[in-house]
Amino acid sequence: MVRIMIIEDDEEMRSLLKDFFEEEGFETDSVSNGVDALRMFSEDHFDLVITDIRMPGLTGLDILPRIRRLKPETPIIVMTAYGSEDVRRRAFERGATTYLEKPIQMSKLRTVIREMVSRKELEKLGAMPSLNKEGR
Repeated sequence: MVRIMIIEDDEEMRSLLKDFFEEEGFETDSVSNGVDALRMFSEDHFDLVITDIRMPGLTGLDILPRIRRLKPETPIIVMTAYGSEDVRRRAFERGATTYLEKPIQMSKLRTVIREMVSRKELEKLGAMPSLNKEGR
């Protein structure tokens, strides 16, 4: 089963994402901050990470390069309610695979997740090269 880590400081959004992914058939773990996310990520296996950018303490932008160093092959979706071209550029420079702005359209999120999972499964079979930091 595909396992997704959700990193979101807003409890309502975190719960919404968790419920959505579980209804889609994914296993999830969620944390509310970057410190807990890095601890959990270093101790466990996750097939995909979805993180908010703006959080207290370590931000999503802070943890991106650390996740990349630990497991470079893991797709990372970053999301923010405070998007701009500069934030988007910085997210990709730091290791994001995909960038989404809130409010999140669940149909788009479903499509993005399914594409990433399919690509990851093909990579395991050796039928497709790994994602680079811009998802290409």
